[in-house]
Amino acid sequence: MIKKLMLALTLASTMGWTQAAVLLAEDFDDVAALPGQGWVFDNASVPPGIAPGWVQGNPLVFTAHQGADDAYIASSFESAAPGGQLDDRLFTPLFSLQDGAVATFWLRGADDPGFSDIVVYGYTNGATDPGAFIKSMTVTAPQDGWTMYTLTIDPMAGMMARLGFVHSGAEASSNYVGLDTLRIESLPPAGVPEPASLLILGIGAAGLALARRRR
Repeated sequence: MIKKLMLALTLASTMGWTQAAVLLAEDFDDVAALPGQGWVFDNASVPPGIAPGWVQGNPLVFTAHQGADDAYIASSFESAAPGGQLDDRLFTPLFSLQDGAVATFWLRGADDPGFSDIVVYGYTNGATDPGAFIKSMTVTAPQDGWTMYTLTIDPMAGMMARLGFVHSGAEASSNYVGLDTLRIESLPPAGVPEPASLLILGIGAAGLALARRRR
């Protein structure tokens, strides 16, 4: 009896986890292929520099968070001309906000004291303009290794969104920033019990059943 109940609880727990759908998963193995998959690149730096904008990672600066050494996407100070202002933009393909979403990704900057790299990230209603961010955060990319960041996006029925990243700041004080291991997953529908709750309720039920059987 107990074995059957535990098996049922395990299955129920697994079902609870599967309520969240993967909306986007990108490890940046081939940055050149991203525009054909709906990604938007826009180097709006003033004036623009010799670099085209976000490019394949350079393992000589640092290696990827995971996978091949160059499997990340990067932006450098050279996206702006000397003395200019960085405004190097990257937007994901459209994804649904029917159930809301949680985005996770990893950032890091080059380990080069005296410089800092500012990244603004957030989501829009499908626009590819940072001025349209509905919710945004500004961080300085850590220089001591890859760090994970999370952004929770509220449900908006019928709305499509994009997640955006902007490498910004003065060219003279900026250096090099990398982005890797991006995941966007839908939030579980309201009212669906968390797996831990299912297990606690189930274990309690199993205990009652066992107590009745022993009587």
